[in-house]
Amino acid sequence: MVNIIIAEDEEILLHSLAHKLQKFWPDAQIIRLCRSGEEALAALDELKPQVAFLDIQMGKLTGIDVAFCTGQPCHFVFVTAYDQYAVKAFDAGAIDYLLKPYSDSRLLQCISKLQEKLHRPPIGIEQLFSQPQLPANFYLKRLKLQIGNRIWLQSVDEVIYFQASGRYVEVVTTARQFVVRMALKNLLQQLDPEMFWRIHRSIVININFLDHVKADDPDQLSAMMKHISKPLPVSRSSQHLFKIPASE
Repeated sequence: MVNIIIAEDEEILLHSLAHKLQKFWPDAQIIRLCRSGEEALAALDELKPQVAFLDIQMGKLTGIDVAFCTGQPCHFVFVTAYDQYAVKAFDAGAIDYLLKPYSDSRLLQCISKLQEKLHRPPIGIEQLFSQPQLPANFYLKRLKLQIGNRIWLQSVDEVIYFQASGRYVEVVTTARQFVVRMALKNLLQQLDPEMFWRIHRSIVININFLDHVKADDPDQLSAMMKHISKPLPVSRSSQHLFKIPASE
């Protein structure tokens, strides 16, 4: 049995796709119908389906945002009336891209492709980002940050630094501070190394916000960040990042 969620903000299209999937793919079980990106993201994290059909335009949180924000591996199919999102969809690990209005034969083709892919492990977005020498467009662009029932899609460009604390990471921006449950090591693998430097076992900084580095004593450096008053310690193993090469 294959578990599927569908996210579509148009009620008629939502139930139409659900009906066709039940008709053409009797071995599949639709475990959640979602009417927004936020509902889809919650369903992915809670139910961990093998397949997700995601409409792209669903208000504030698009289907592509959902794919990038979830930490759950899943086979994604994006459904949209607009073909200009195709490149971003496949960047997000899409198995297929259904352009509305799609025919029954096109949906059957998509199902056949999914059935073939289901014999392989599903792709998680973090797996894409953890590959060595990634192209620049594959590095993490946004983080899902949640407080209560509010969700922010935080651009990583605006993050001043990350600091690990146990199984959590504190995310500090100019506007606010958040805590996310994620290992700093896993997060670092998704960040552009040209922009984010690990200066300490528990600290990663955005060098675009680095104001200066000061020497507290001959063996201790501190990074002074813009908009932040407290110094951030630089470990000895990371001090080489700030050494000025000796002149010839």
